[in-house]
Amino acid sequence: MKLALHERKSNDGTSDVWLTPRWLAYALGPFDLDPCAAPSPRPWNTALHHIELPSDGLSAAWFGRVWLNPPYSSAAPWLEKMASHRNGTALIFARVETDAWHQWIWPHAYRVFFPKGRIQFCLPDGTQKDGSGAPSAIVCYSRFDEDKIRAAGIRGKFVEAVQ
Repeated sequence: MKLALHERKSNDGTSDVWLTPRWLAYALGPFDLDPCAAPSPRPWNTALHHIELPSDGLSAAWFGRVWLNPPYSSAAPWLEKMASHRNGTALIFARVETDAWHQWIWPHAYRVFFPKGRIQFCLPDGTQKDGSGAPSAIVCYSRFDEDKIRAAGIRGKFVEAVQ
């Protein structure tokens, strides 16, 4: 049975709603659109415009600089759309061996940033989530996005994507 968009769960059956920490969204912004926004009332904004469930941010028209923190249980189609849009930044688990990375990140990204340590995500109420499941990567789709990470002073390393 196919789950409705608003019923998606992660592989372990828990919610796919993991909010970008406020400090990270603000450090890398401003963004024009977040097509995977936290549900209202969200504890902080990640962009000027938000698409949240039950609306389908994947089918919607994207515009401007996009912040993408996709549902990790189904990230590939979101990364495919971001690869086509090519204006913004994506936050994704650093599972570089996956098909999604080889199809939609390495051939299309400008740079990939691997932050030192693990990013601590937040729950829909804004409280910090215990653990993060895997290391994260911040995928830049332009020089501007890379410059925003550099200006934020986040510790980590950049890798040039294969283009």
